[in-house]
Amino acid sequence: MKKENKIHIAAYSVLGIIIVVLTIMWCRCAMSKNKLNTSLTNSYDRAFFELADYVGEIDVLLTKAQLASTPAQMASISNEIFMQSAEAKSCFGELPQQDVNLEKTAKFLAQVGDYTYVLSQNMINGQNISEEEYTTLGKLNDYASELSKRLNDIETKIYRGEMSFSTAEATSVITRALAADDIFGDLENVEKAFEGYPSLIYDGPFSEHIENAESEMLKSAPEVSAEEAYKKAREFIGDKAEGLEYEADMTNTAIESYVFSKNADNEQIAVSVTKKGGYILYFINSRVVRESNYDKDSATAVAHKYLTEHGFTDMSSSYYEITDNIATINFAYEKDGIKMYSDLIKVRVALDTGEIVGVECKGYLMNHKDRGNMHAVMSEEEARTKVSSHLSVGTGKLALIPKDSLREVLCYEFHGTHKDKNFIVYINAENGREEKILLLLESETGILTV
Repeated sequence: MKKENKIHIAAYSVLGIIIVVLTIMWCRCAMSKNKLNTSLTNSYDRAFFELADYVGEIDVLLTKAQLASTPAQMASISNEIFMQSAEAKSCFGELPQQDVNLEKTAKFLAQVGDYTYVLSQNMINGQNISEEEYTTLGKLNDYASELSKRLNDIETKIYRGEMSFSTAEATSVITRALAADDIFGDLENVEKAFEGYPSLIYDGPFSEHIENAESEMLKSAPEVSAEEAYKKAREFIGDKAEGLEYEADMTNTAIESYVFSKNADNEQIAVSVTKKGGYILYFINSRVVRESNYDKDSATAVAHKYLTEHGFTDMSSSYYEITDNIATINFAYEKDGIKMYSDLIKVRVALDTGEIVGVECKGYLMNHKDRGNMHAVMSEEEARTKVSSHLSVGTGKLALIPKDSLREVLCYEFHGTHKDKNFIVYINAENGREEKILLLLESETGILTV
C-alpha cells in the first residue's frame, strides 16, 4: 500500500512539474505575442505618422509648383515632390490594409510625383506649362490638401488613444462595420477625398493611358471561338500537338486569350491564343536541355526562319541571353531601315537540337501597326553633335524607341565606347534631345542593356 502511495505521489509530482513548466511556457508565449503585437502596432503607427507628414509636405510643394516660373525652380520642387511621394508610397505599403480598398489613394501617390517630374522635364526642354496643366496641378493640390486633413484627423485620434491599429486589425469585418471609431473605417473614408479624381494623361509611366492600353493590332480583329483557337494552337506546335487540352480563359488582361496545355513525362507545353484575331500570344515547352550543339549565330538563324514561316516577316535580331543551354533572342520589326523596338518578339531556342521551345509575342501584338512614312528632321551628322564628346561613336542608325509613357520617339541610335565599356545613345531625330543612354552588358552568355 505504501508502495502504491509512493507511486501516486511521484506521478502527481511529475504532473505538477509538467503543469508548472507548461504554465511558464504559456506565459512566455503570451508575453512574446504581446511584445510582437506591441512592436507591430508601433511599426504601423510610425508608418502612418510618416505617411501623414509626407502628404502634408506634398500639399505644400504642390502649392509652390503652381508659382514656379523657371525650369530650375520647377525641377527643384518636382524633385522634392517625387521623393516625398516615393517615401509616402513606401509608408503606405507598410500599413495593414486588410480588406479596405485604398486604390485611389495609392494611385494618387504614384501619379503626383511622376506628373510633376514630367512637367519639370518639359520646362527644361523649353516647353511652357499650359493652362490645362496648371489647372491639373491645382486639382492635385486640392486632393493633397483634403488627404492631408483626413490623415491628420486619424493621427489625432491615435494620439488620444481613441483608436489603434492593433485593436482594429483584430476586429472582425462585421464588428468593424458596427464600430463607431475604427481606423479601417476612417481609412475607407479617406478614399472619399478622391471622388471626381481626374484621369491624368501625360508622358509618364503612371499615366492613365498606360493602364487602359489596348492592342493596336487586335482592337478591330474578329473574335475567335475556343474551338478555333484550339485548332490554331495545334497547327502552331505541329507534331507535338497530341495530348494538347484546353486549360483556361485569360480575361481582364490587356490581351485576352485561351490557354491550352499538355503535360508529358519529358516536356510540359503551354500555348496561349488571343481571343481577338486568333494570334499566338506565347508558346512554352519546358523540357530540360542538357547540352549545347548550336552557337548564338546558328540559333538566331533558326529563330529568324521560324518567325518568317509563321508570318512574322521583317524581323531583325538584337539582344540575346543564353541560360541552361537555351538561347533567348529578341527580335524587333524593321521597316525602311528603321528598327521599331516596341514591336518585340522573344524566341527561345534549345541549343541541343535547335528546336524552338518558346515564343513570346505580347510586345508585337500590343504595338505593331502601320506608322506611315517616318522622316528624320535632323541629319545623322547633326544628331552626332548632340552625343557627348566623351563617347567614341560609330555610325548612327534610325530607330523607333518607346518611352516610359509608351509614346514612341524616332531617334538616331549611336553605338560607342567609354572607358572600355560599350554604350548606346539615342538622340531624338526631331529636336536633338538626348532621350536615353544604355550600357551594354556583354558576356559569353549574352548581350543585355541597362
